[in-house]
Amino acid sequence: MEYHSILVVEDEMIVAADIQQQLRQDGYRLNPIAQSGEEAVRLAGELLPDLVLMDISLQGSMDGLEAARLISESTHIPVVYLTAYPGIFLQDPSSMQKPKLCLIKPFSVAELRSVIDVALRPPEPDPLSSSHPVN
Repeated sequence: MEYHSILVVEDEMIVAADIQQQLRQDGYRLNPIAQSGEEAVRLAGELLPDLVLMDISLQGSMDGLEAARLISESTHIPVVYLTAYPGIFLQDPSSMQKPKLCLIKPFSVAELRSVIDVALRPPEPDPLSSSHPVN
C-alpha cells in the first residue's frame, strides 16, 4: 500500500487533532497542521502533500477558499473542503477547486475515508482527448 501524505488545514485544534489521529490510524503520512490560509499555502508549497483537507473558515486574512485556489493553481494538489456551512458552494459552485469534494461537519470516519479515497483516485482519461483518429 502506498502511504499518501495529507495536510490538514483547520484552526480548531481539537478538530484537527481528531482528524490527524484518524488519518494516522489509517496509515497516512501527516504534515504539521496549518491553522491559517497563509500557513496552508506555505506548507503545501514546501511539503507537496498528496492531498489537502481544508476548512473554509480560518484564522487570518485568507479564508480556506482563497488558500485552496492558490494551492491548486501553484501545485495542482487536490483539496477537499471541510465546512459546517456548505451553502457557499450552492451559491457559487465555481468557488470549489477540483476535485470539487466537500465534507460537511460533523462527519463520520467512514465519510472521511470515502472522500479521501475519491480525492486520491487517479483521474479518468478524457475519451474526447484520445490520440486515436475518429473515423
